[in-house]
Amino acid sequence: MGIPSNPLLDIMRRSLVNLDFVEANYRAHDLYEVTQLVNTFLGAFIHPFEKSASGVAFIRHFRKRQPPIAFEANAEGDLDYLQFIHVVRHALAHGNLRYNANTIKQIESITLWNTTHNQKKIRITVSIAGMKTFLIDFKNSIEKIYPTK
Repeated sequence: MGIPSNPLLDIMRRSLVNLDFVEANYRAHDLYEVTQLVNTFLGAFIHPFEKSASGVAFIRHFRKRQPPIAFEANAEGDLDYLQFIHVVRHALAHGNLRYNANTIKQIESITLWNTTHNQKKIRITVSIAGMKTFLIDFKNSIEKIYPTK
């Protein structure tokens, strides 16, 4: 295991490995796969990459791109990937999330919301599968923007 050489990327990588384990074993061991997914989101999005030394590259990569998943939103106009990241980050930081159950009481999606600068509240709903796809795409994008030396 050892000490991470690139803590931000390694935390995301390790969290995804942990998530895979939880998803494969949650029924047999009474684990909470959606909780692990939300915790992985927290670890991935808590760092404001756009304020780092390579922040311009981060912003350039995500601005004007669409998020890699389908989601429902009440925002005016389309959210680009960078705006989507900001909504997710701020919603998680402020505990603005709700679990949405299906007919057999399993969590099938999560709704996140955020109010920015006295504007209308932005609310997005993402499926559990979409969250994992989004997380993997985000990690892969970060690896492209911040290549390890």
